[in-house]
Amino acid sequence: MNSFHIPVLKQKSIDLLCIKKGGIYVDATVGGGGHTEAMFEKENDIQVIAFDHDNEAINYAQKRLSHFSDRIIFIQKNFSYLSSALALNRIDHIDGILYDLGFSSHQIDQDRGFSYAKDDVLDMRMNRHNGKLTAYEIVNFYPQDQLERLLHDYSEDRLWRRISKAILQARKEKKIGTTKELREAIENVIPQDKAFKTLSRVFQAFRIEVNKELDALKKSLESSIEVLQKGGRIVVISYQSLEDRIVKQFFKYENLDCVCPAYFPRCICKKEKTLNIITKKPITPDGEEIKKNPRARSAKLRVAEKCL
Repeated sequence: MNSFHIPVLKQKSIDLLCIKKGGIYVDATVGGGGHTEAMFEKENDIQVIAFDHDNEAINYAQKRLSHFSDRIIFIQKNFSYLSSALALNRIDHIDGILYDLGFSSHQIDQDRGFSYAKDDVLDMRMNRHNGKLTAYEIVNFYPQDQLERLLHDYSEDRLWRRISKAILQARKEKKIGTTKELREAIENVIPQDKAFKTLSRVFQAFRIEVNKELDALKKSLESSIEVLQKGGRIVVISYQSLEDRIVKQFFKYENLDCVCPAYFPRCICKKEKTLNIITKKPITPDGEEIKKNPRARSAKLRVAEKCL
């Protein structure tokens, strides 16, 4: 098995994308190419624009999908560049877009510091060729208020203040250079029975900050509205509450046709409804899929459709 993850909720996500013959679709996170391959299995006569800012993911997907090469445009950029990348390729509309958020076991295996279970350098950049900010810079040089804000907002762990103090104290003695050193600083101040969840949340927080993941998601979702054809769909698979909340709130806002206060006698906001929400509640994997692919355990699938 390759180190890129097995596509999560593959059949449901592709079915809900409602692929049609001759359509243009975006795989915003191509990874190992599993969802893109499933798109072509559903309908052969389509074009796919495949984004990923990880060069190794692009290379792997190109090889895996070589028999569809004349119908795929690979773009080595983060999906926040959706509008500009499509414009540069003279594409002014798409019929659907699929996001499979999160990161793969392949990225964990690349010594980038994504996992507290390995002793790696503190990097956490999804793309080492873009951006100078690393987890090392954040852990060792962010001032106290920024570090606390990051841990409070992005880890959502109730021990965020205690963890921040522990990191500040540890870095006074010497620079925290590896994931092991960061883990040890945190483990000293948290209950042992909470270690797994707390460490996961803290490492998630630093990864989000390094890659500006939430800002990128917001920007891409906003861009998708502009390029999506009427009747086209946005399909999003998320794996943590911060991302799922952004998607849920975005769909909810775009589903409104007025945002004026209730006490206004008439609407003056000129807000227009752009999306119909297809999934009133998120779709989650069944027990069989979770058994085959534990990564699917936390997945939530939400879908919306551009208004006609």
